[in-house]
Amino acid sequence: MHPRGTDEMRVRDALGPLFTDEDFTSGEFEGMYSSLGQPGLSPAFLLVVTILQFRHNLADREAAQAVADRISWKYALGLGLDHAGFDFSALSEFRSRLAQEGRADRLLSLMLERLKEAGLVKAGGRQRTDSTHVIACVRRLNRIESLGEGLRAALEEIARTSPGFIVPLLRPGWDERYGRKVETSRLLRRKNASADRLVEQIGVDGLSLLDAIDADPTAAWMNQLPQVTFLRTLWDQHFQRTAAGYLRYKDVKELPPASERLHSPYDRDARYSTKGETEWVGSKAHLSESCDEGLPHLVTDVHTTGATEPDVTATTAIQDRLIARGLAPGEHLMDAGYPSAEAIAASDQRGITLIAPIIVSTGRNARAGTFTPADFTVDWQAGTARCPAGALSRSMKRDDRGLIRFAFSRHDCVPCPVRDQCTRSKNGAARNIAVHPQPVHEARTRALQAQGTDEWLATYNARAGIEGTISQAVRGPGLRHSRYRGLPKVHLQNVLTGLALNLTRLGAYFNPSTNPTTRPSKVRELCTAHGLAAA
Repeated sequence: MHPRGTDEMRVRDALGPLFTDEDFTSGEFEGMYSSLGQPGLSPAFLLVVTILQFRHNLADREAAQAVADRISWKYALGLGLDHAGFDFSALSEFRSRLAQEGRADRLLSLMLERLKEAGLVKAGGRQRTDSTHVIACVRRLNRIESLGEGLRAALEEIARTSPGFIVPLLRPGWDERYGRKVETSRLLRRKNASADRLVEQIGVDGLSLLDAIDADPTAAWMNQLPQVTFLRTLWDQHFQRTAAGYLRYKDVKELPPASERLHSPYDRDARYSTKGETEWVGSKAHLSESCDEGLPHLVTDVHTTGATEPDVTATTAIQDRLIARGLAPGEHLMDAGYPSAEAIAASDQRGITLIAPIIVSTGRNARAGTFTPADFTVDWQAGTARCPAGALSRSMKRDDRGLIRFAFSRHDCVPCPVRDQCTRSKNGAARNIAVHPQPVHEARTRALQAQGTDEWLATYNARAGIEGTISQAVRGPGLRHSRYRGLPKVHLQNVLTGLALNLTRLGAYFNPSTNPTTRPSKVRELCTAHGLAAA
């Protein structure tokens, strides 16, 4: 029994059903279910079960059992006490449908529409965004293990349907190398094992398989198998066939960038990335939430990117979705990884104030105490820039990057008394500056001027709250560990995590009981009694 209720029960009492079956009959959900045949389980019912499943971090079987066992779940779902539950396999099928055609984002939009009607979230307020890493649902492999497992997966896929094609290719040692998963065979950990000989043998074995497929016209269909296409790409990335017909193992410097480099045959979207001291294989999740006074802090957007994509690429996409939902923030708080001059200008055009630290000094001349482009005064009408010493530029032109470049004269720069604060050049060259086009430059300049004020600092302090949201998503639904493979399904998991967080926070918001005050420590009591307590 729950005499004080649970979060899901309180939300049901306050808002009623958050989703209805009519929500799944049009738009992105059209065609999700066939109109013929016997009616299946209600999609609104399955969605609420899935949200509760993520909120309590349950497996499919456990979630289906909870529907049959837990009174609080029956209450939130509007079921009778005698409801016997359902088969847990329906949850997996339901998620597979939701992962297609952008339906995951529509789920969050549906919830936010209900909450906006209830006055619990609004446009024009304050929102904040941050990202965290998500570890893929595959084992992290080194380079040789990736090659070995890629070949093993392709052989396994072909052997299931055409074992006769594999038999002529079998050679001594194949059972040891490809008879089981590479990471469990520990080939690189055995005595006298040479990594160079092993990777050379794996390369030759993989090439013999691909050549056999190319030489047999009846085997052309194998090129459509996912693991075979993966193997071809993997071999192109790591090996090169020489003019003499030999196979050369590429040096690390010759490999494609990390954003294109395949890692696991079981998740083609997983990428290796680093951020600070963190290393992982997987993707990134960006969470945005409202943070207005007097209202619950609710997740308003979930954005999923590849692990190698920098945060700055997500800024405009996140704001576009918030605008489409009618929830454009008045102030958008982000960390230093999100803003760029273009993003600041685009936010200004949307009526959004992007509040984030901006790097002041950039470029090869940037160092402590030197002049930056922000110290130069640009006259866009005259097409000139004035340096801190008062000299005017001699030319203005657009470079290949689309930046506006102002060049100064050597006659002004060489004898300048503050030259050491302006350029590092030792050969008497003049200073040049490159700035963004006028609208972007002016927007960045305004942001820089506001950045040093006390008001800006007081506002930006609220950004730290998003760290608690990410911590809640990690400790509860397990945001940092993907349950599924492939970026569409990983994104669906991230969205369902956001919906589960909203359910938890709504339940706390509608909770009439007040949380007990945390008991202070004895040291804090003594400091308070003697007027030494921190403010």
